[in-house]
Amino acid sequence: MRFRVWQANGLPHPYVMLFLAPAFWATSNVAGKLGKAWLSPYEFTFWRWVLAAGLLSWLFRGRIRADLPVLKTRALWLLLVGGSGFALFNIVLYSAFARGVAVVNVSIITALIPVMVLLVEALFLRTRAHGLQWLGVGLSFAGVVWVVSRGRPLGLLEAGLSGADALALVSSAIYAGYSLALRRAPKVHWASLLWAMCVAAVAVSAPFYVWEGLEEGFRLPPWQAWLLLLYVAVFIAILSKLFYMESVIAIGAGRAALTMNLLPVFGALVGVAVFPDERLGGYVLVALILVAAGIGASEWGAAKRQVAASSLGLGR
Repeated sequence: MRFRVWQANGLPHPYVMLFLAPAFWATSNVAGKLGKAWLSPYEFTFWRWVLAAGLLSWLFRGRIRADLPVLKTRALWLLLVGGSGFALFNIVLYSAFARGVAVVNVSIITALIPVMVLLVEALFLRTRAHGLQWLGVGLSFAGVVWVVSRGRPLGLLEAGLSGADALALVSSAIYAGYSLALRRAPKVHWASLLWAMCVAAVAVSAPFYVWEGLEEGFRLPPWQAWLLLLYVAVFIAILSKLFYMESVIAIGAGRAALTMNLLPVFGALVGVAVFPDERLGGYVLVALILVAAGIGASEWGAAKRQVAASSLGLGR
């Protein structure tokens, strides 16, 4: 079969999108850490989705208007899935950065997303996984444990997780649930679906923003924050979400979520480049090697399982 970079709907091929999405997300972690100088987690989350929803409303108003009847019938699903996968995910993640979590740590912890997805699919959705995929799960999990324990897994049992790392783990769990829920997404144009998710994120993040404003006073972000928010709204809030969402719908959550394991590599490189104090210490390198090995094992197992299914006539 000939590989086509562009699909009929105007979007890149799913595998191209699944490479670009974690590349953009790697810069998202950096933006989250930079943003704490000007924005609270609630402000950052609220304004990024206001900008994203506004841009989509302007660029795709005709398409959104045409799909609105379908979107209204799925309003509750959109509120729950968009509100959690977009708004709550960001609030928890930005709170982790506010507590001092390292960009490299967040990037490696995110490797647990495909682990969580595969476990739920196997245990509750009766999806069979190859043994090599389970090996990849184990290696990725070991890498996350290694980084959050600073290379001392046994010490983790005594001291427990830091509050910042725990929040990063919660954000990964939220995104795993979002990934699984996308299989039930309404059948509308991608711009309409993304717009509805952004609106849901605004609706869910607004109470947090208003509550904080009433407590501490409302303020407009400084110009530096607006530049950061604009970048986040276009490349992270819209493009990365779009690419991941459409890829999950096209090839399934289990296969698509595996590419999240690229985040430790991208995140570590970008994080160290922007924040020189986040050196790739010995325990971080070990964690990256474990996660990279997990990627290789998972992808090899997924390929072998697909070949086996095709030979049995199950891949049609």
